[in-house]
Amino acid sequence: PAALGRLVAEKGYPELFEAWEQVVRAHPAAKLVIVGPHEPDKADALPAALVQRAADAGVVFLGHRDDVERIYPALDLYVLASHREGFPRSAMEAAASGVALVVTDIRGCRQVVDHESNGVLVPVRNAGAIAANLIDLIDDDARRTAMGRAGLAKAAADFDQQRIIDTTLATYERLLA
Repeated sequence: PAALGRLVAEKGYPELFEAWEQVVRAHPAAKLVIVGPHEPDKADALPAALVQRAADAGVVFLGHRDDVERIYPALDLYVLASHREGFPRSAMEAAASGVALVVTDIRGCRQVVDHESNGVLVPVRNAGAIAANLIDLIDDDARRTAMGRAGLAKAAADFDQQRIIDTTLATYERLLA
């Protein structure tokens, strides 16, 4: 699994790291990759001790990357444990890459994930639910693959750039008429 985003608490990393400790007990060879910049000047920056504990539990921190399109195809799962989101671009990119998703049940994430179709929605700030769903999906290749396929279809239907441009232009035309 992987998560992409700034290393701040509102992205749900404390809960994700807690969940990950449960996941590695069930799957010692599993790896969690975190892509995103450390932001020590932010009010909710992750404490160094929390990041170190996660690293000790096997979490791999890649830092800021400009080549995330190369990372998604290598993933089995994408996880976003955010407390709040507008529209989570990284989750949409993961879906468009055919990756099954585990995301929090919040605005934005609900627009990307159709629960039990292309991923699962989990309660906010619930490390147990994150862990249980990650473990379930790690254990079920067929389900994970089907979710990845559903994500590709949803991305093509709902997130196609030209479709969004056409919808926006049609809305403006309607409003200006």
